[in-house]
Amino acid sequence: SHAQPRGRRHSDQTWAGYAVTGGGPYTTISGSWNVPTMNCSHGGGDASPWIGIDGWGNDTVEQIGIDLDCYGSGQGSYHPWVEMYPGPSDYFKEPVHAGDTLTASVSDSGGTWTLTEGDTTAGWTKTFHRRPKHTPQRSSAEAIVEDVGGGAAPPVSDFNTVTFSDVTVDGSPLASAGSPHRTTLERASTPLSRESALSGGQFSIT
Repeated sequence: SHAQPRGRRHSDQTWAGYAVTGGGPYTTISGSWNVPTMNCSHGGGDASPWIGIDGWGNDTVEQIGIDLDCYGSGQGSYHPWVEMYPGPSDYFKEPVHAGDTLTASVSDSGGTWTLTEGDTTAGWTKTFHRRPKHTPQRSSAEAIVEDVGGGAAPPVSDFNTVTFSDVTVDGSPLASAGSPHRTTLERASTPLSRESALSGGQFSIT
């Protein structure tokens, strides 16, 4: 599973990026991000850019994104997925390559959620309709790069820079859709990521 909701804070922090709270209930988030060229010479790991609703201080997340994996051959690989946390991640097989642009959206239409992801460079779009097993609170919305894997602190792939752009929540830019909260990947108190300032619906994570 991807999202370890942000409210379950431990000494290692597994989310980087921005969330907004206080402007909900949130029903829709959309945005785009680049697929970076990874440096897998530093060893294995997984970083996962996604957008979603919930997870900042509660126990569900409705989300769609992609894994940026460095394993085995030393080459990066890319695996798109959709998830209604605490349910499992469902991976799909559409091709993604470094340099592509992904667009995604998550929306609640009265109990059934619609989650869409597309690769504008490769020319595909996938849409999923899901009903959550647990009632979403719709109390946060976020654009995140997550450190994914087993245990409290799995290794992070060197993903270089992911830039989120045109992130809108219920029609407003992310920065003005509520109170913004910045979060950084951390090992104990050691930061592993650097987030730019949030400007409207755009920021970068390095």
